[in-house]
Amino acid sequence: MPGELARRESANAGAHWIASAHPTPDVVWEEWDSRLGVALLPAGREWDAVAMQYDRLLAVMADMGPLAWEHRPVLADLSSGRTYVLVPKGTADTWEEPGTTSISEGFWLVMSKPGGRRESRVGHWVRPPGLLTRLTDPADLRASLRRTASDDHSSGEEGL
Repeated sequence: MPGELARRESANAGAHWIASAHPTPDVVWEEWDSRLGVALLPAGREWDAVAMQYDRLLAVMADMGPLAWEHRPVLADLSSGRTYVLVPKGTADTWEEPGTTSISEGFWLVMSKPGGRRESRVGHWVRPPGLLTRLTDPADLRASLRRTASDDHSSGEEGL
């Protein structure tokens, strides 16, 4: 059955890209097809993530400009106001930017199916992956975080 679902959605490259990060991609498709419509995906296998508050992400996105975010996946938990920028695997090993938290092996993120009809508040795609998905460059993200840093954005956000 999961293979049938995957074949039906062969045009959804973003969903296939995300599912491939799971040790058993068919499990992801089954979870997306379940009543909840979300799946748990492991960080540290194909990508790491940098977590920050939503308002901080908005400042960084404005600073970097719209072209910097084309084809770069960003996930949000709208119930908590946290966002997750997907970055290359290994980024978390050296990440130390105030007001952010790096996420890698041992952490799992809740994700709705990119391009799916049912988006969850806890696995909402701000920028979904797609056919030309690329991970955000950590150096560019770090530089923008530093340019946009202010007490309003970085206070009290350690340990997201």
